[in-house]
Amino acid sequence: MENQKKFTSFSPVVRRVISKRVFLSAIIAALCVLLANTLAIRNPQKIVFAKSANHNLSPLTKKVLGSLTNDVRVVVLFDKQSDLFDPVRNLLIEYERISANLKLEFIDLARDPARAEEVQQELRLPANAPNNRILFSAQERVKIVNDSELSILDFSEFMDKRVARRTHFVGEKLFTSAIVAVNEGTQTKVGFVTGHSEHKASDQGGQWGYSKFALMLQQKGFLLQEVSLSGTNSIPADCRLLIIPGPRTPYGSSELNKLSEYLEIGGNLFTLFNFYSLQRPCGLEAFLKRYGFEIGINQVSDSKNEQSGKSGILLVDDLGSHPITKPILGSRLQVVLPRSIGYSKPNEGTDDPPPITILANSSESSQAIIQTQDKKGAIEKEGKIPLMAAKIHANESQPPARIIVTGDSLFLGNSAFEAGANRDFASLAVNWLLERTHLLDIEPRAVTEYRINLSSAEMNSITWVLLLLLPGGTLGIGLLWWQRQMKR
Repeated sequence: MENQKKFTSFSPVVRRVISKRVFLSAIIAALCVLLANTLAIRNPQKIVFAKSANHNLSPLTKKVLGSLTNDVRVVVLFDKQSDLFDPVRNLLIEYERISANLKLEFIDLARDPARAEEVQQELRLPANAPNNRILFSAQERVKIVNDSELSILDFSEFMDKRVARRTHFVGEKLFTSAIVAVNEGTQTKVGFVTGHSEHKASDQGGQWGYSKFALMLQQKGFLLQEVSLSGTNSIPADCRLLIIPGPRTPYGSSELNKLSEYLEIGGNLFTLFNFYSLQRPCGLEAFLKRYGFEIGINQVSDSKNEQSGKSGILLVDDLGSHPITKPILGSRLQVVLPRSIGYSKPNEGTDDPPPITILANSSESSQAIIQTQDKKGAIEKEGKIPLMAAKIHANESQPPARIIVTGDSLFLGNSAFEAGANRDFASLAVNWLLERTHLLDIEPRAVTEYRINLSSAEMNSITWVLLLLLPGGTLGIGLLWWQRQMKR
């Protein structure tokens, strides 16, 4: 009698309500699956799952954050749809968790441009910069980190696929450097030598302008100044780094003596040569020979690493394990018609290592060409040829001098500055020259990618499964359940 009541209570009205609910649920489930797979099918060849970098901070960063006594304002001007937004946000939230003096604000450039413009006006910055960036400010100083600086890219497949893959995220190194820069008591002075047709920090031209390099130095918090060595002019006593950017006319003996005196008191020198001075050596070749460098009066060609369609542009991937180049191993420098930069070998019979470290080499397919009197050119050397080198020169009663010499100056010009790892090399070189080695010690964070490569047949099979089998199966189960309820 009790069972009979249960069955009779399943009236036609209740059955109709249940039927409508089951049918509606099946329709909604099918639509959800269809929409999800329509979005997923937009990439029919490859699915990439990227794991964000681990955000456990280095001991150095924790020390810097723990020592903050002034408030540091950090404004993240970023499109939230950017691939780099999540790593930047997660890392800076960890910074904020450790230091109460870090004041963090996120502004979506796409949704709140008015607030972005207001903040930039407060910090006295131009408001028309379109790229994603992070602003660090303290004590009326501002340091900018652009999104283009945050990644180390792998160009190993660039020649074939025209795609550069992000391998490392270097946010921690740049953010900690920015916090140190805006909290420094005095600005470090960096000098650009003028008077010999060099690149100029104020020149915004393409190949010869150095304004992008200069802007990077200013964003690091350095104070830039032009330095002339002619006449009675001297190198300022508070100049920590002297840059000689591609001279094309000869130096006088008095000018070279001033450079020698500068190095003897622990000054740091960044000298860049180029092929324009081959016909008329500038005198720095003989000067640097005193410090063990061998500057080639030649032009290096590399048939293996020459960029496709651009004669004279080399993609250099043979980088040394020096602190300058170690963080960018696996990347490429883009150089233009470089000269060779070698070193004097130690005396035979000694076990002393060479005092100069090679930073970059060409490939085994290289040739160094010198011009003969008939201007036809002759092969001076073949095989792997050094293109950049660095040295710490010891002084008897003064701090050591740090020297970097490169066979190309055009790779830091505005046209090539953002190519390959050129910007990263410039930043790392300056940090090393100014003995900011603590910033070199923060390791880049690896970005791991998981790739599933599918053939066309496999992709078609998966498409039919997702679009038909899953929705059909869901609908079928719903109908079976409804039919069972009807029978009861």
